[in-house]
Amino acid sequence: MTSIASPSDTRPKNLTNEQAAASGSLERRLFIDAGPGTGKTTVAAQRFGALRFAPESRTDHRAIIAVSFTRAATWTLKQRVRRIWGPAALTWPHRIVTLDTIMCDLMHDLLRAGLLRWPNGHTELTVIDSWSALAQTKWTKKTYKVYVDAADVKFVKVNLEGGARVPLTEIGKHLAEGICTHQDVRDALENALKNETMAAHSRDRLKVSAKALIVDEVFDANDLDIAIIELATQAGLSVTLVGDPWQALYMFRGARPDAIPALLARTGITTLALTESFRWRGPMQRKLAANLREGHGVTLDLTASDALEGKVDVALATEWKPLWQASDGILPLAFHSFKGGIEEAAATLLLNHVTRSALGENATYLADALMTLSINAPDAAEQLNNELHQVVETLVGSEKDPVRAAYAKLAEITASFSPRRLRRAHAAHTIRLKLIAARLEQRARLIPGLTTHQAKGGEWDAVGVVLSRLEQARLQGGLTHEQDTDRKLYVACTRARMCTVLIATETAE
Repeated sequence: MTSIASPSDTRPKNLTNEQAAASGSLERRLFIDAGPGTGKTTVAAQRFGALRFAPESRTDHRAIIAVSFTRAATWTLKQRVRRIWGPAALTWPHRIVTLDTIMCDLMHDLLRAGLLRWPNGHTELTVIDSWSALAQTKWTKKTYKVYVDAADVKFVKVNLEGGARVPLTEIGKHLAEGICTHQDVRDALENALKNETMAAHSRDRLKVSAKALIVDEVFDANDLDIAIIELATQAGLSVTLVGDPWQALYMFRGARPDAIPALLARTGITTLALTESFRWRGPMQRKLAANLREGHGVTLDLTASDALEGKVDVALATEWKPLWQASDGILPLAFHSFKGGIEEAAATLLLNHVTRSALGENATYLADALMTLSINAPDAAEQLNNELHQVVETLVGSEKDPVRAAYAKLAEITASFSPRRLRRAHAAHTIRLKLIAARLEQRARLIPGLTTHQAKGGEWDAVGVVLSRLEQARLQGGLTHEQDTDRKLYVACTRARMCTVLIATETAE
């Protein structure tokens, strides 16, 4: 069956011919190749509604399901669907969720069917993001891995390099109570699906419960994600994949962008491309984006790190550390990838207070920080505004050692609302407050700082990028979507509508 574009006089408002063709295609297996600014979210939302309200849905009440890999991405797609199609589009069983939610559904179904057994016979699991939500981390080499022995889910101790982890004694107790992490579910399910009986059961479950599956950012899929997509195609679901090989960033969670072309060929999925970008609003940015995608070398214009106000709207880098080092005029939304320490969590709470005040943005790992501090109230950060402001005033005060004094005040405040306790002041703990203090001394407007992972999906008029000398050399030599670093650079350099500039910094290596 060939794809059919809606005629220009009947297609939905504000859609191009390409977008209308992708949204309304009659292909049951479709890949929408969507570059930056081509309307990927709009097309995914249009396709969700088109499948949801198709005439056959009046008699076929199985679910239309759209999935992505982050809560932020699913929230954005939900909002777009509601705006275009109204709240009825998401009445049960139709839903937009993370792929982790689908994993949990399949896991619970195997447990309830008795094909898989959890310790102590639990058939309903409490699934959390991280063990640090339930216990304090300690420095240890010991951790565990999950495997399936026949029908039994089991856990075995393993030793890794030393790191901050929740002790196995705490983890073992919770596992026995039917509490686990999303990663545990993924590991167990990946093992289970190697068993043909369990795979067939999951395939049948998808067939009877769902009619269509839309997968956003498919190039961020790992091996288990790909296996679920294949199960859906084998179950006869209408499968739509959306993504761009140039924007695959989640290698740290096992993403396999190199495996997607083989998946498309193996499952007979038709490709439709969205080629017209609406993001570029200036000739310089349009040319830059074209050169990057064609693999041509580019050199970005320089802007001084001490004169960012009015020149860029956001600063981007491939990691958090260069953003803190580049300029005190940049206020990054995180110190680094969250590791789960108590002191880190308290400092993140303070950082959130500052980012909310200066930028109107939450700190990236606020939810992780609250979880680590055992705070369940969703508005806890707002409730602590007055107390956290006292810490800020101490940081900019006239005391002999304002950073240590502020740390002591933060420890006191933390003890008043959390069962966790900060350790005594140490350079490794106070350095985060020192970084915040440097930003509080700035008189110019602070510029938000994000990593490429956090910036993906966003767009601004003017973007400044902080690059190492090696990254600059990669740009000048031409990028390829087959290299992880190159993809990060591509994403960073394609967030701007008008211009992308290089933020000059003496610390670049």
